[in-house]
Amino acid sequence: MRSRIKVKCYNNVITAEGAKSAELSMRKVKRNLMRRLRLFFPMLTILMLTTCDQSPTTLDEEPYLGDSGETTFSMEISRFEFDYLSQQFFFSVEVTSPLEIAEVVYNLGISGSLYLSLNDLGQDDDILIGDGRYDGSWILPDSMSTYVDSLWTLEVIVEDDALNFLAEFKTLQPERPEPPAILSITHMDTLQLQPNSLVLDTLRVQVTHSKGLDEIKSVSLMSLKPDGTYANLGSPITLWDDGSRILNFYWGTWDITLTSGDKVAGDGIYSLVLPLTPVDLSGTYYWTFSAKTWLGVESIPLEDSLVVLPQPGLLKPNPKVVGRMGVFQ
Repeated sequence: MRSRIKVKCYNNVITAEGAKSAELSMRKVKRNLMRRLRLFFPMLTILMLTTCDQSPTTLDEEPYLGDSGETTFSMEISRFEFDYLSQQFFFSVEVTSPLEIAEVVYNLGISGSLYLSLNDLGQDDDILIGDGRYDGSWILPDSMSTYVDSLWTLEVIVEDDALNFLAEFKTLQPERPEPPAILSITHMDTLQLQPNSLVLDTLRVQVTHSKGLDEIKSVSLMSLKPDGTYANLGSPITLWDDGSRILNFYWGTWDITLTSGDKVAGDGIYSLVLPLTPVDLSGTYYWTFSAKTWLGVESIPLEDSLVVLPQPGLLKPNPKVVGRMGVFQ
């Protein structure tokens, strides 16, 4: 809107009457303009609010889902561990997807080998049906047992029906358990058979373990007899750290009760009474001792021997064989 201001001029000079009239006109224009502005700005604000896009925005690459409840496509290797006793790797993969899962496969241990399938059907190693968790295991081959404490990499690939796929890797370096150690083996190096009585001796084997004696499950020996066969039908013969309280055997033929001969229970010294009858074989008995933990880890085997002389008046064993006898300690 324009306002016209009339000014009286004489010879290009503004008179006092004209100046006063101009000033009044300017004040009137300002009042009208301010009234119109007070109406314009509220209307502008209301218009902006009614036309503004109310959708939330985000800087993330993924679209904003809000409270839509939509499931995203994701995976996670939630478990990857090694059981030394069974020599197996165990692992679990948790998968979520808005679509059906077409395949879940894994590779472990051998680079370039075929991928193996996992399922969520409660079959094979999977525990529950349809829980979104794919469980699996892999047995370490005997040919690779020496590499048990190497760095192992588990690779898992998940693919849905739309050919979208995810891949994840996880590494594990199992700790090789410490073996027990045999410190000493004590027994008589030579015994002689008697015609009418038993000959007894107590064999003692002291063992240890870096994490304590509770780690040791058993101590045993294999006994190769002079005729080339193994005693106890080829099975290991158990020694005891029981303080002579567990092993208690009555031998009716000789009217004698035998114990392990162990002195103190739980001291790491395993014992066994060796009874020889008049009809037992004379010659050299070759022994192999070993200790084993609860995880099945065995000690370095140690060998020793015992010479059994025949009854008095009978032939003695070969002196060359006798030369191998002795107490290992």
